[in-house]
Amino acid sequence: MRTKVLLRADGHNRMGLGHVVRSLALAKMLEEDFECQFIVREPSQTLRQLIESEGFPVVRLNERVLPAHEAQYIAHHFLRGDEIVVLDGYHFDSSYQETIKQVAGKLVCIDDIHQTHFWADTIINHTSGISTEEYQKEDYAQLMLGFEYVLLRQPFLDAAKHRSPRKEKSKGQAAFICMGGADPDNATIKALAICAHREDVSECHVVIGGAYLHHDQLNDFCKRSELKINIYSNLNADNMVVLMSNCDLAICPPSTVALEYLCTGHQLYLMQTADNQTYLHQYLTENKLAQNWTDLAAGAKRTARAEVINRLFDGKSDRRLLKHFRALDYDMHCGFRKATDGDMLLYFKWANDPMTRQQSFHPEPIKIEDHRAWFQQKMADPKVMMYIMQYKGKPVGQIRFGINGVALLSYSIDPSERGKSFGTYMVKQSIKELAKDLDRPINVVGYVKKDNLASNKALSNLGFEPIKSDRETSIKYLLKAS
Repeated sequence: MRTKVLLRADGHNRMGLGHVVRSLALAKMLEEDFECQFIVREPSQTLRQLIESEGFPVVRLNERVLPAHEAQYIAHHFLRGDEIVVLDGYHFDSSYQETIKQVAGKLVCIDDIHQTHFWADTIINHTSGISTEEYQKEDYAQLMLGFEYVLLRQPFLDAAKHRSPRKEKSKGQAAFICMGGADPDNATIKALAICAHREDVSECHVVIGGAYLHHDQLNDFCKRSELKINIYSNLNADNMVVLMSNCDLAICPPSTVALEYLCTGHQLYLMQTADNQTYLHQYLTENKLAQNWTDLAAGAKRTARAEVINRLFDGKSDRRLLKHFRALDYDMHCGFRKATDGDMLLYFKWANDPMTRQQSFHPEPIKIEDHRAWFQQKMADPKVMMYIMQYKGKPVGQIRFGINGVALLSYSIDPSERGKSFGTYMVKQSIKELAKDLDRPINVVGYVKKDNLASNKALSNLGFEPIKSDRETSIKYLLKAS
């Protein structure tokens, strides 16, 4: 059974839909590995349809669940201690988080204003320019800050990977305008008025959300304007990418929609509509990733730096976030035990897997009688420590340390569990397990064949350093005891 992820976020015509949209992006990144479910206070029919259209169930919190008692209600009715809870909203203060943290398996907060003390295990802030020192948090909390962890839907990440340069037009330009899912102050009209006074802008593509309330004013502007104006509502991500890619410039608030537009690599102008957008506005303009809307109105020279955009938006945040959530899951559900005589056939099955043999320094198949003798010898050797890692009670991998001044490691993952980040997690945690059993830290050494890209990357990511190897076909790694 997949681990459950409960995402708590709200959206309506006063606060907009930003919290829900980025939580939806996260859920889409996780959906193949996790069972994702949303908890929303009084969702409108449009909002419910938005979430459910992406394949996620919605639990409705009604007026009988008072905000002051909400955390206790969720903890009592939804949490068992083996799930991950994600909170995205400014009203989830320190007290709320602490109540959830006491019951939930893991707690994650999506935040961009760092205004409270955090009890979360992980804090995600995809706004660049925020330093770790600005957060008040528990010592165990991990910070995932910046565009490396940008919460965007897959079509935008794909667009970032395949972005191509675009020539600037002197006239006949198309402008993309999207002021968020709600736009309570009708900044859309203000953006259209700017474009109407630009001779080089010939048409505007305006996207409004389901919470937009100013249809009459917008229709009236369209009738009076000489601009060619196209109105779109509730576009899905694929259609949004196509529309953005066909526009030469955009006017957006410094929010998720601005980051989505940057994935297409074109000229962005920012119109701030809320106080919580200050940090992102400042970062994007200072680093010449975008300009203020007043520059467009004044006809200022464009300053977007395509090479910076390409470097910061690499389209791989989904991989990083999925790997991190897997680690949270494994912290809850993985455990180690020492190998026993009864594991002989399990080791034999894993050792004779074709891919394992291919990456071994002795790739020929192993005979059962040879394996039995080897296994019995290792089990009897006091200088050999053999562990099996289990996930939710199922063996998923083995790791062995030969102790001789240093600990020489060897490990493998069950073939059916490869590609799920178990290897990196197992090596990291088993070293802690070894130090505990030895009652001391110890240097760890590993040999990896040069063409075993996955294991080379895993050890490098864990801080192992390559050192001079005495084997021609392998790279020797060392992790110093800490």
